[in-house]
Amino acid sequence: MALKTKVIKKKVTKLAKKTAKESEKAMKSAVKKVQKAAAPKVKQLKKAAEPKVKELKKTAAKVQAKVEKAVAQGVKSGKKALKKGLEASSTQLAKAAKAL
Repeated sequence: MALKTKVIKKKVTKLAKKTAKESEKAMKSAVKKVQKAAAPKVKQLKKAAEPKVKELKKTAAKVQAKVEKAVAQGVKSGKKALKKGLEASSTQLAKAAKAL
């Protein structure tokens, strides 16, 4: 009895593996067919989206340029403020030294 069940188990596992391989092949071929069928539509959608993408890239470039300009202006004004502060403190130090 035990021998028969072992043989049956082996055959069932072999059959299951074979079925899994076949189903995998069938799935792969189905995916390829779907990709082939969808390719023209994908191409059409990409072509339709191209102008929008270009427009978005231009807008992004403009925004980035504005931000960079604002940052540079902020840095410049910060440097000026620091310079004025240092000059003011140096004049005050000079006055204090004279007072001593």
